[in-house]
This record gives sequence, C-alpha cells and structure tokens, in this order.
Amino acid sequence: MGNIKDMILFYTKTNKSIWNEPYQPYTEEDLENLYALKDKNGRRYTTVPIHAPGETEYGESSMAFRGIYPPKGRHWRTDVATLEKWDEEGLIEWSANGNPRKKIYADERKGKRVQDIWDFKDPMYPIYPTEKNLELLELIKKTSSNADSLVMDCFAGSGTTLKATNRLGRNWIGIDQSEIAIETIKNKLQLHKTEGLFSNSNSCEIIDLSKKNNVG
Repeated sequence: MGNIKDMILFYTKTNKSIWNEPYQPYTEEDLENLYALKDKNGRRYTTVPIHAPGETEYGESSMAFRGIYPPKGRHWRTDVATLEKWDEEGLIEWSANGNPRKKIYADERKGKRVQDIWDFKDPMYPIYPTEKNLELLELIKKTSSNADSLVMDCFAGSGTTLKATNRLGRNWIGIDQSEIAIETIKNKLQLHKTEGLFSNSNSCEIIDLSKKNNVG
C-alpha cells in the first residue's frame, strides 16, 4: 500500500515550551455540520450547555439563574452575573421546556482545531531528495515558535525549513555538510528574495560544514 503518513516528534528542553494552538479554516461542510443553526441575520451558530460536571455547595456557580438551578451533580460554567449578561445580549437560547444553552457563532471562532493526522504531500518533483512540504513546515513553525524565536535546522537539506521560517519572520540558522544542499539552499532563498518574500529584518545564517566556513 502507498505510504501517506510520517511521524512528527515534538521535544522540549523545559516545561516552558512554546505552543501556539493551530487552527485551520472551516470548510462549507464543517459549517453546515458544526453550526447548523442560523439567527435572523443569517449568522451560523450552535449551542452548548451552560453547566458542567461537578457540584459546588457555595459560590456563584451554584446559585439560581433566572429562577433555575444547575442540574443535580453539575454547576454553572460561570457566575450568574455573566449568565444574565449573556441572556440580555441574546446569547442564551431557551428551549421550549425552559432549558438554557449558550450560542456559539462560527464567525467568532478561530477555526477548526488541527488534529493529529495532517494531509500534506511532499513535492511531486523535488529539487532535493528529502524536500518537505512548505505549508507543513510553516504549520510546525507557527505552532512551536514566536516571531522573536531562533529556529535551527542542523540538517538543512533543500532549505525548505529555512524558507518557511523566514516567511514567518523568525530568526534562523541552517547547517549542512553537503555542497549540493548548500547550493540548493542558496538558490531557493535567492528565489524567495526575488519574489519579494524574504525578510531582511531577522537574523539568518547558513553554515557550510563541508568547507568549515560561514557562507552568508
């Protein structure tokens, strides 16, 4: 069978690692399935319960809201004052039997959370044997680094990681001992610069281990 998967391992040196939750845009099918309801203005939304598992004997989350209490064994997700504010703003939908639920609008969400199976394909005609998908590497960099981060690729290969990192405005260091790889990287980044996409504001360095010197 054809191989359509690979494994991406995430390592961190400390418990203060960078993690920017990745999202992807909803498709029309997603919107129809996840946000099947529409308000009078045509905005898509869904509803969720305003209570959660667990009881609290005292405190705001156990008090009555509009004359009703949380179901047995549960508590309100927030304080009653916030629930009343939501209701006044029309964000609470009441069922025919008086069950309140919170409206969640599709256009206020960041998108759909990225899952642990990604559908990216490597270039069909790669310029380098192990060349990776640019969008795949951009997703990894956006998730695990910030604009002021330093990204290092010790086996830079075709330079796609460096290109992806530069497009996102990160600082980077690329290392390789193959003269072919270094030349491929330089050509790729030069084309990237010609296209007007190269960021000169960040720190960039290519290290050629085959010659033991810095090449720019």
